[in-house]
Amino acid sequence: MIEAQQSESPSGTRVAPRYSSRLAGTRLWASRYLSREERDALEAAVVSTRSVNANTDLVREGERTDTLFIVADGWACRYTTTREGGRQLPALLVPGDVGNLDSLMFDRLDYGVRTLIQATIVALPRDRALALAAQHPGIARTFTWAALVENVILSKWALSLGRRSAKERLAHLLCELSVRLDAEAGNESSFAFPLTQEQVADALGLTSVHVNRTMQQLRTEGMIATANRTMTLPDVAGLRQIGGFDPRYLHADPSTEAQAA
Repeated sequence: MIEAQQSESPSGTRVAPRYSSRLAGTRLWASRYLSREERDALEAAVVSTRSVNANTDLVREGERTDTLFIVADGWACRYTTTREGGRQLPALLVPGDVGNLDSLMFDRLDYGVRTLIQATIVALPRDRALALAAQHPGIARTFTWAALVENVILSKWALSLGRRSAKERLAHLLCELSVRLDAEAGNESSFAFPLTQEQVADALGLTSVHVNRTMQQLRTEGMIATANRTMTLPDVAGLRQIGGFDPRYLHADPSTEAQAA
């Protein structure tokens, strides 16, 4: 049996039980499709857990890799670059996310994966993951579910880039992070926000100056407050209305075995 103990994550997620499993708290572990036996099989397939410094590439854009990198703690991102050096972040990775799920099927990544702050990274070899998926239907469904959720998140981000104003983009992103970090309590939310304005700009397709101006506007309106790298949303419902945010696309499921434990 996996035992739990109370602990607080330096990355700012809510205080929650922490388990002896190296995959506890990740999206794979929390999948409602997994049986206890399948969770144990996934855990046994992990080859390493290591601490990685901020701004370190786990895999560079265009490189080959045969390993899945899972963010157990800390923040990371996927990034792509233009020939002129412009950078876009198509995904922000928070504790629990798989950095490169595409590596299940593709040898070469068309994006890079980099830590944004110091992070704990779990390595799961592709050949072991595929073997488990072939043996266990729940693991196969979990990989499929994770990929589909990533796809719909990317679709929402594309909508923001193409059709939302800067204010709406930022509001939508903050609402999404609030849900993904399970940080909401009633109509309020508070979570660690280690991103620089440049990183936010790269995620939203804006300039750092525009991000700064938009944050100031939301502060003035009482929609956000920041202090000590912590983001507070005093009026979640109001911010959702500004960003046109509907959390159902994230398919969050509070009834998983890991959360129930």
